[in-house]
Amino acid sequence: MPQFLFLLIEAIYFVLGILAMINTLRSWRENKNRVLIAISIYVGAVLLRSLIDIFIYSADFNLDIILGGYLSLGMVIGNILFIIQVEFMFYLKKLTKLYTLPIIINFYIIMGRILVDSIIPFIIYAMIVSYVSAYNLIKDGRKKRNGLAIGMGLFFLLYGLGQTINIEIIFVIFKTVAMLALYLGTRGFYEKYVWPDEKMEEKILTTWISKLVIKE
Repeated sequence: MPQFLFLLIEAIYFVLGILAMINTLRSWRENKNRVLIAISIYVGAVLLRSLIDIFIYSADFNLDIILGGYLSLGMVIGNILFIIQVEFMFYLKKLTKLYTLPIIINFYIIMGRILVDSIIPFIIYAMIVSYVSAYNLIKDGRKKRNGLAIGMGLFFLLYGLGQTINIEIIFVIFKTVAMLALYLGTRGFYEKYVWPDEKMEEKILTTWISKLVIKE
């Protein structure tokens, strides 16, 4: 029964990811913004990991292939996702000189995992990457009223939080909520309902005050 629950949640996560990617590509066709392609590639990489998890849950077994020492396939995929995430942030910030930095850091994390049975370096790295990325994206998104940036920031924050806790059921739930946040960002949810147009709000408030004055 728990395996079926994992499969159900993972399937919801995968469907939300597909919908988010479709919305992002649809927006790219309209304005040809290369950032949207970068987001689509990242989501596609995340969904590739999800496909592996769906196969594991549907086959009703728990398999994480050991590649060498204490290094597992899941750890390698996780490191690749974080490389893409950091590269995405550097791309947005136009820090082209730092493109090789995440590759070097992840190389040492992977080598350390081969030699030592400890995931603490990976967890610390995941926390730093996730929280710094989330802070920058949410801050910029709120400043520029960009719901997609806010959605990406919330995704990095919640996904990283679940990865840090490192308990399977919590991670699966957190990453599904994270994908929901990203999907809402691709749908324009935050612009419409969380941070609506300030001028429209001011107009509504002025009208409301005027009506109160007339009534008095």
